[in-house]
Amino acid sequence: MRDTRTAVILANSHEKRWRWELQGEMLLQRVRRILEGFFDRVLVVAPDPAPFRALGLEAVADEYPEARLLGAITTGLQHVQSLHAVVVGADMPFLNRRVIRHLYGLRRGWDVVVPRGKEGFEPLCAVYAKTCVAAMEERIRRGNLKVLDLISEVRTRIVGRDDLEVLDPAGLAFRNVHTPADLDACRLHLARLRGFGPPAVSFVAKSGTGKTTLLEKVIRELTRRGYRVGTIKHDAHRFEIDHEGKDSWRLTRAGASPMVISSAEKLAMVHPNGRGEMTLEEIIYRFMTETDIVLTEGYKTGTLPKIEVHRAARSPELLCAAPDGRLLDHRLIAVVSDAALDLPVPVLPLDDPGPVCDFLEARFLTGS
Repeated sequence: MRDTRTAVILANSHEKRWRWELQGEMLLQRVRRILEGFFDRVLVVAPDPAPFRALGLEAVADEYPEARLLGAITTGLQHVQSLHAVVVGADMPFLNRRVIRHLYGLRRGWDVVVPRGKEGFEPLCAVYAKTCVAAMEERIRRGNLKVLDLISEVRTRIVGRDDLEVLDPAGLAFRNVHTPADLDACRLHLARLRGFGPPAVSFVAKSGTGKTTLLEKVIRELTRRGYRVGTIKHDAHRFEIDHEGKDSWRLTRAGASPMVISSAEKLAMVHPNGRGEMTLEEIIYRFMTETDIVLTEGYKTGTLPKIEVHRAARSPELLCAAPDGRLLDHRLIAVVSDAALDLPVPVLPLDDPGPVCDFLEARFLTGS
């Protein structure tokens, strides 16, 4: 059997995420373009192959749609002539060619080559041998559809995080786009790479520490230095700036989204969160790309780099670091405190915004 290099893209023709665009390119087309530079054949597996064939793609119908991911992988392997195939999702815009080539290069002697990233095993960016088909079909007949169960029972080569971090320093190779917010986060990442997306940092603290007071001083100093600073404050409670009976309230209630109020002094936007609270990345991409830096207040569990504000009289303990100095949150980049702390990140004075601004400037704003 001739071992031509083959890649299989799994797509759901009933869901339209694969049609979403990033930089004017459909996600599916982006995935295919990334693969075509290395693989001789790229095959799409979908419940309905017609939309993909209309785009000039080779596509086959999923023969086991009720078996979800396992069924789609099985179908793909049944339709390839190569001994192995790389299987990926259609909604993975940051597939990394170096990662894929490395995985494929390890295939000989293994039934599965699967990476283990930060979120665990990644069966949707893995190499599968055609010899797995019989075991997959048997599992489908028994109703055991967990791909990870299959991986644990066949000859599997696991590629660990150390190797992956060297090949994919940004850690984006396995990112999926499941929601419009995910898509906005990808757009923000690309905007930053192109040089006009703003960096963003979350200031976090226990209540009563003086976080807002510090932020006020930092914003004033950064503004004095000539930077455009955007801020986002997280409110865990409901708030209302659009009061009942006002014209703006009536327009919003009628369905306007967004509704903007403009005057010579300021502009305000009311944007109802009909599908749930926006992510930080979504807010930044949609509303703050013209700023030099975005500072957020709160978002303790968010994904942005964090600066913790600490006041010894409020609490001897930190949110993001243990008493022995170990970091509890790998996103922590600095602590602003009135105490002497032994930490693996910079500790900046609480009573002077200057060093905090110097740190932000050096880390995020050089060249702005």
